[in-house]
Amino acid sequence: MLENEAVVRGPLVIGGVGDAYSGHDRVARTVAAMQSHPGARLFVTHSPDIATKLPPTATLLAGHTHCGQIVLPLIGAPWVPSRYGNRYRCGIVRESGRTVIVTAGLGTSMVPLRIGAPPDIWLVTLGPRRN
Repeated sequence: MLENEAVVRGPLVIGGVGDAYSGHDRVARTVAAMQSHPGARLFVTHSPDIATKLPPTATLLAGHTHCGQIVLPLIGAPWVPSRYGNRYRCGIVRESGRTVIVTAGLGTSMVPLRIGAPPDIWLVTLGPRRN
C-alpha cells in the first residue's frame, strides 16, 4: 500500500496518493517522491478528485465512484461521491493533458446494490504518449 509515496516497478514510477475523500491526499508529497526516479509516471488513488491537482501530463487510476453504483435509465446516477459530480464518474477522461481512468471496481458502498453500473476489472496497457 502506498500513501503519498512512490515505488519503482519495472519501467514505471507508481505514486500512491492518499484518499481525497477522507482528506489524506498529499499530492505535492507524492509528486516529490516520484521526481527522484526515472521512468513513466502513473498515479493511483481511491478518489479521482485529486486529478485537478496532478501535473498536466499525469495518468491516474482511481475507483471510488463505483461508476455511480446506481445508474437509472433516463435519470443517470442520482448521486456520485465526488465534488465534481459526473465529471469523474466513470471511464476514461482526458482533459488538460491528463488521462484519468475511473473504474466501477468490484464492491459497493453504503448500499449493497448495483443498478446500471456493473462491477468491473480493467486491464490497462500503458504505452508512449500520442499527440
